[in-house]
Amino acid sequence: MSLKTASISVVMPSYNERGNIPEAVERIVETLGDSLFEILIVDDNSPDKTWELVEEMHKEDPRVKVIRRIEKRGLASALADGTNAAEGEIIVWLDCDLGIPPEDITKLVAKIPEYDIAIGSRYLPGGMDTRHWFRGWLSTVFNVYTRAILGRHFWDWTSGFAAAKKDVMRKCPLTEEGFGEYFIEWVYMCTLRDFKMVEVPYRYGLRKAGESKTDSDIRVFLKLAINYAWRVLAIRMKHGSRKKS
Repeated sequence: MSLKTASISVVMPSYNERGNIPEAVERIVETLGDSLFEILIVDDNSPDKTWELVEEMHKEDPRVKVIRRIEKRGLASALADGTNAAEGEIIVWLDCDLGIPPEDITKLVAKIPEYDIAIGSRYLPGGMDTRHWFRGWLSTVFNVYTRAILGRHFWDWTSGFAAAKKDVMRKCPLTEEGFGEYFIEWVYMCTLRDFKMVEVPYRYGLRKAGESKTDSDIRVFLKLAINYAWRVLAIRMKHGSRKKS
């Protein structure tokens, strides 16, 4: 399996991302080139009609698809639904807001099949978090805390940028609960199942357009950090450190 021969599904959750979607899709298409791929945008019935824009894009390029969710909401469940619908041998999760460079998809995919999972990390040499210093500092502290509680030598528990073999997703499906906590639990479950994982440095930047769902209000950011901290404890109590068959 290689970038040229493997089929790739890029799953992108969206809510009011009309200002970012065209550039994001264009850069993904340019990055993946002649590869066999699809782009699945899972939209929670955005008031700005992101879903409508993607429907128009689909007419021009059938590889660009939208899953419009009317009754359902939430980042974790959007990624779960997109992953379940994905047809590719490799599934990639990517934000729509261009904070993560779409060009870095190839860095993750290149690590498969040597690894089962490749995850983008802001905290390895060569990686960086360019947000406001306080948000970056708090994220770093949280990741140190998570490593200590879960007892795994893993650096970026809140990355959200990953590529994985489809077989991994069948054996370790995503939880649909919460916001970014889904990623912590998924990574932990994958370590319990002894999947071969690698972290790849990447530079996390600011969104191109629109308002962040977390960074726009420090109170929201702090509330999420507290929720995440409790979720880490719950994950450890729920799963312990036992191996999964």
